[in-house]
Amino acid sequence: MVTSTELSLNTLLKFLQIPAEYARYEQIVETEPLAALDEWKCRTKNALGELAALLKQRQADEEKGLVFSIQEQADLICAVVPFAEGDGEWRSEEMAVVARGILETMLFLPPSVPLLRHILTNNIKPIFRSNPHPSLNLETGRKLARPAGGPMASQDYYDSQTWKQHPGVGVVVQWCANCIEPEVYEELWHLIIPPTMALLDDYEVKYKIQGIQVVSTMLERVPASLLKRTGIDGLIHISLKTCLSHLQNEETPRLLRSAISTSLTLTQRTTDLGTSEHFNQLCALLGEGIISGIWTYADDKPAAVLATYDALPPVLEALGVGCSRYLNVLVPQLVHPLLPKPLVPFGPELQIAALRALNVIIEQCAPRIQGWKTVILDAVGRCWVTMYDSERDKAAKGLENLDRDHGEYSFFYATPMP
Repeated sequence: MVTSTELSLNTLLKFLQIPAEYARYEQIVETEPLAALDEWKCRTKNALGELAALLKQRQADEEKGLVFSIQEQADLICAVVPFAEGDGEWRSEEMAVVARGILETMLFLPPSVPLLRHILTNNIKPIFRSNPHPSLNLETGRKLARPAGGPMASQDYYDSQTWKQHPGVGVVVQWCANCIEPEVYEELWHLIIPPTMALLDDYEVKYKIQGIQVVSTMLERVPASLLKRTGIDGLIHISLKTCLSHLQNEETPRLLRSAISTSLTLTQRTTDLGTSEHFNQLCALLGEGIISGIWTYADDKPAAVLATYDALPPVLEALGVGCSRYLNVLVPQLVHPLLPKPLVPFGPELQIAALRALNVIIEQCAPRIQGWKTVILDAVGRCWVTMYDSERDKAAKGLENLDRDHGEYSFFYATPMP
């Protein structure tokens, strides 16, 4: 027999199901669909408040011996987490506060291993079942020796992506990855890796970013031996390198920063410092990924270049004096924004980021930097003079405007100090 409380809980959870239209929210230009989504958002905010009140009552019942079933626990988590975390268009900060409050009051959190297994098996796995990753053994979470389905499997993989009809699923996957303890990862490996790789290897940048976020979360907890033994470290390396070739999207700067940082972390977690493998992977990230993969094609994309400058210092520090093999490219690239170019001025953000990266190069490559000191000092000096003249012109213009607006004080500002 279904009680009225259970009926209310099921009804509220249905209200919290995120419409599939949010998967293509940035492409919607018609007024009517946007208005319908805004209306849903208002109803959902009220539903979250009602759910919070209902859970307080259920918690009182739980103390009397009436507990949540594991299916109810899983459904609650999958419904509430996308509103508490992430940056989806379906949520607002007000909704996030209520959702976080709901999660904090759930007596079954942090989740147990059986609950995590239930979520990944019954709530997440069916969503991705129609799009099996061609390079994964879905039963073990291991990398396959060759793609299932032949050479064209990667193209077929993008057909019928029904999982995109479930906006917010990536947030739940990341939440699960953050809740799995290091010693439990091997037990749940075959459940967490397939949705992670589906996100990371998607052709849309927004899903790649979600996949990188999940991988970054995993790297804080997962044993390095598990990554290497299953071959997933190499698979992730290839996927992150592919991310560096997406330069045409408005989310490109965010993607590049995340991909470079996560690639560096993956190398540091899965290789030993001082080994050739460690050095070669860092060189591949800097030489093939950033220099050849991004800078070669990003002359007209200052936002993408800025993202690489921001992400560069940790990579240079990890390489140490080894980055001296790239000085012929690094120094000219980084001094370029410092040189005055009246027709194509560079913003101060790009110049500051370039100076920070140059500072790391000078520290790490001290034995080899002697030959570049004239080039670097010339660029830094020209940059300083240009900025000084610009600020002086702005100050003079400001005084002229002040004289014009407040004529009675013009004599005071025009008279030099004794």
